[in-house]
Amino acid sequence: MINFKELEKQGKTVVYKESEIKLNNTEWELWGEKTTPGEHVFVYRKIVTFEEAERYELEKELLD
Repeated sequence: MINFKELEKQGKTVVYKESEIKLNNTEWELWGEKTTPGEHVFVYRKIVTFEEAERYELEKELLD
């Protein structure tokens, strides 16, 4: 279980991403799977600094 208050004190947070394929040899931790009638994806998470999280979100917006 992640202690979000402790992470915040360290200047860190968690970012999540989904993938249609299972990722191997990655710095992302497999957190779970999401299955709906029309979709099955793997959900990954990674602990990063607030700055890295902000960059990640900006990059995600540019790709969408």
